[in-house]
Amino acid sequence: MKSAGLLLLFAAAVWAAPVKPGPTQLRIPVCIENKQGSDDAPIEAKDFAVTLDGASSRLIDVQRPGDALVILLVMDLAGDLTVAEPAKEATIAEIKKLPEAVFVGLLRAQDGLKVIMDPTTDHDALAGAIESLPVSGKSGLLPTIEVACRIADSMLRKSTTRVGVLYITDSNAQNYREDFMNPVINSSDSHDLSRQFPETLMREKISKLETNLTAWQSPVFVAHLNYQGDRVSEEYQNGLKRLADATGGVAAFSRSTTEIPGAIEHGFAVLVSHYSLTLALPERVSSNPQIKVTIPDADRSLTYRTRYRLRSK
Repeated sequence: MKSAGLLLLFAAAVWAAPVKPGPTQLRIPVCIENKQGSDDAPIEAKDFAVTLDGASSRLIDVQRPGDALVILLVMDLAGDLTVAEPAKEATIAEIKKLPEAVFVGLLRAQDGLKVIMDPTTDHDALAGAIESLPVSGKSGLLPTIEVACRIADSMLRKSTTRVGVLYITDSNAQNYREDFMNPVINSSDSHDLSRQFPETLMREKISKLETNLTAWQSPVFVAHLNYQGDRVSEEYQNGLKRLADATGGVAAFSRSTTEIPGAIEHGFAVLVSHYSLTLALPERVSSNPQIKVTIPDADRSLTYRTRYRLRSK
């Protein structure tokens, strides 16, 4: 059921030889929420004010809600069916609500990122593909998230279309092939730091990924459906929020099966309604510029990435 177009793009994104530095533009995703009591007047390009390292940045283009959008939908369901089945149902329901200008590409995260379907507006085909996805294997979000961002960025660079990654995941910190459980070095020593900080390995993994993701421009949205309360899981779940925040995306969490539809609905809704700002990079800019986006004289809450790590194209 894999399709050739996105697979070729996948290969190009992952294996293309690096080229010389020289990015001249930067895409910034911005999620906007009206504060209570404020109006919802349309936002125009002239309404935004953007600075890089405190210096005003020229806004080249603004893509708004309603403009074309490509969603890379990554299904990461490896747990029990009591979570996976309502997750599939809720995902299909949200896909059927999508506007005509939204294309969805379907991928699966188990055993490496696999392309199931090219971006399409064929809701029935997507529903069938989602329904038939197996629920097995190991959690796949952490080892695939950078590759998903690479694919999204290769699309983003080729057009003005908005692009975002959305993970639907029941991932569990204990269900990865990589062991994130900090082993106890001396079980008889109550002062052994490995016993006091079991979340250390997970924190290190998240920190590394967070740094890496700041080099990609596409936002990542996460709907996590299997909330756990132990220390390593708490570190993992907080880490998912950090990863989404680093890209200008949003993470939503479900603590019970009844909350699954709401978490998935939130992920789709924020992704579909996000703005994409194209900025002109000045000739001289730091390698990790501080970004600030405002809408002067408007009572709105903005979510966006605050850092971008410049790298070779």
